Amino acid sequence: MNKNNYIKPSLYSLIIWLLSSCAQPLAPTGGPKDTTPPKTVKYIPDSAALHFKAKQIRILFNEFIQLKNVSSQLVISPPLKHAPDVKVRGKELFISLTDTLAENTTYDFNFADAVADLNEGNVLKNFQYIFSTGSFIDSMSLKGTVRDALTLTPQKDVLVMLYNTFDDSLPFKKIPNYFGKTGDNGSYKINNIRAGRYKVFALKDANANYLYDTPEESIGFSDSLVDLDSNKTVDLLMFMEGPKKQYIKKSKVLEHGHIQFVFNKPVSDLILKPLNFNPKSKDWEMEEFNSFGDTLDLWLPNFKKDSLKLLASDGKKISDTLEFAIPPKVSKDKKFKLSYKTNAEGLLDLNRDLWVQFNHYLDPSSLVTDSIKIKEDSVLYTKKDLDISVYRKRIKISKKDPGVWKEGAKYNILILPGAISDIFGLKNDSIRLSFKTRELKYYGTLKMKVNLSPALYGSLFQLLNDKDQVVRQKTIADSNPFTLEFLYPQDYKMRIVIDENKNGTFDGGNYLKRDQPEKVIYFPGKITIRSNWDMEQEWKISQ
Repeated sequence: MNKNNYIKPSLYSLIIWLLSSCAQPLAPTGGPKDTTPPKTVKYIPDSAALHFKAKQIRILFNEFIQLKNVSSQLVISPPLKHAPDVKVRGKELFISLTDTLAENTTYDFNFADAVADLNEGNVLKNFQYIFSTGSFIDSMSLKGTVRDALTLTPQKDVLVMLYNTFDDSLPFKKIPNYFGKTGDNGSYKINNIRAGRYKVFALKDANANYLYDTPEESIGFSDSLVDLDSNKTVDLLMFMEGPKKQYIKKSKVLEHGHIQFVFNKPVSDLILKPLNFNPKSKDWEMEEFNSFGDTLDLWLPNFKKDSLKLLASDGKKISDTLEFAIPPKVSKDKKFKLSYKTNAEGLLDLNRDLWVQFNHYLDPSSLVTDSIKIKEDSVLYTKKDLDISVYRKRIKISKKDPGVWKEGAKYNILILPGAISDIFGLKNDSIRLSFKTRELKYYGTLKMKVNLSPALYGSLFQLLNDKDQVVRQKTIADSNPFTLEFLYPQDYKMRIVIDENKNGTFDGGNYLKRDQPEKVIYFPGKITIRSNWDMEQEWKISQ
């Protein structure tokens, strides 16, 4: 037997086995995921350097880094007129200064969460670089929280600004000496402030110029100067002041005989003077303001011209000349007709009046009450059972006795053609409505007792839903309990508004008048209203 022929197959098998073993894939091995943020290795010049004169700052880290949203994250206090040029090269952060620095001043470059490692994005939180152009580092600090004056919710990304001069025009004309920015929880802390007395403001800076100079900006301020001879805490409440100048934001002809004006704030004494004709009486126009007083629907019931020129003034606050082309009643583009909407669709609450709202101002004298038929299951109501009234564009229908609808009943309403006319002489088509009322056991009741000091009588009790909308409001005139009925079963919040001017609403502050917003007190936690249940609650307010 040939030995070579005997050994060869075995050798081939061994080689194949070795090769297949070497080629078998194995799971890659590695250490745990990197969760450590980058660390500083060296500062040039050193952090907390004195007599600082450099034009460029270099900071070396132990790994490759990246910058995230540095334009919004970096806070430099005191602020610089020109933002520095901030760049990353590998493991180094370069800050090039273009401003002339103030003498004997401590500067704090707070990067917040802008610095992170390149691979995993681990953030080096609240990274700071500090230096002084003088012989020591200022060491005072100011901290606190900023909240909305009405909702008391924390306000994020708000500037808290310190001024070492005290004239009233400061926030309008001058950038602050020091500032910080609030975080997600509304808190702030400004470090390395020079000891002294300061005015303190909070500003929601809409245009990023450190000035209170646009109507959409909110502001808060401290009642008194803050003496920083030690570290202090100052909490601030923010509010939005009303616009200072009155003007017409927009005006538009909506259709024949209907012009809408939108003002930037409520109008107190509007005068509309026609310039292209001399009205013989006031009935050439009808004015309809919304509930806020900042939107006017102008109705022209007997206007015959194809254009209208007006001089509009609110006392001495505005004076605008406006001209409108008035379209005809008949148009190819748009049909001139009377339409409606109603709350009588599906379910109607027992304590609600039924209303039908039309798109045009109505003629109250045209109402034909006999043409409105209401059937409750098999019972047909007559005119003597109902209160039917017209107000502007709305017909309101309610029962005279007992004043609420029957619970769990089905209603059908028929408003016959021609039951009502608008100011243009248009009449309604046939209107059919169907709805069902809720059962009384669906609702809950709150029996409330608020213990206030007599000095706070006249304050407002407000019940809020989960969207922070005011569901019910009551003026607290004394210590007697009161009852709120027909409440939906859900969670509610409660608050008290100290209504100092007794105008029935919350008022924000006014900086130039030194008026703080009216005080608001929230009930701790929520209350739960359940169906077919009377909840009794007492609230003792010691303030």
